[in-house]
Amino acid sequence: MLAAGAAAGCVNSDLAALREQPSFHVGFADGCTTSNEEDKSFSTKSARDKYAFENDEAYRAGWRQGWLECNERTPDAIDGGRILGERNEY
Repeated sequence: MLAAGAAAGCVNSDLAALREQPSFHVGFADGCTTSNEEDKSFSTKSARDKYAFENDEAYRAGWRQGWLECNERTPDAIDGGRILGERNEY
């Protein structure tokens, strides 16, 4: 149980460090834009820098955080495991 608590602390500290990077904020904005567009009927607009998403952990975490926080279907889904990509749900 102690190991699980320590692992959760790492996710939180890793996410806190990523949030300080400028690319996190860009990713957050892109994820939020994409989430809002998905809620619209017939919208195919997506905002995601493919290269940054694949190569920049801060951008990827920001995009996932923005998508989750702005998604009306999952308003309470603020979960570091998914945001950092430790689970393949998003």
